[in-house]
Amino acid sequence: MASEAILAVLAIIEQIIPLLGTSAATASMIVNIINALTQLLPFIVNEVSTVYTSVKNIISLLQNSGQVTAEQTAALQQLDAQVDAAWAAVLPQIDPDAAGGDPGAAHAS
Repeated sequence: MASEAILAVLAIIEQIIPLLGTSAATASMIVNIINALTQLLPFIVNEVSTVYTSVKNIISLLQNSGQVTAEQTAALQQLDAQVDAAWAAVLPQIDPDAAGGDPGAAHAS
């Protein structure tokens, strides 16, 4: 149930990102998205096997939007590292044969 709720929130965030413009409101929205991901991080870590791809997509979309500040980029990189660490910790439970490599590739199978 928790993973379904997190996925629903992440899906909404993913749909909002392409709609962001270049106004001052965009900077505020990016801060709000980063804050939401930060607040959701304990739940994301607990459900990483289910939500990994969605979180990585959101981070990538924001990083590639051309609208993030250096501070926001640093926050996104920190979130990215935490999600990757959670994924690396759970990967042996999901795929005992996995020995590192691309977590996205292992998750997609």
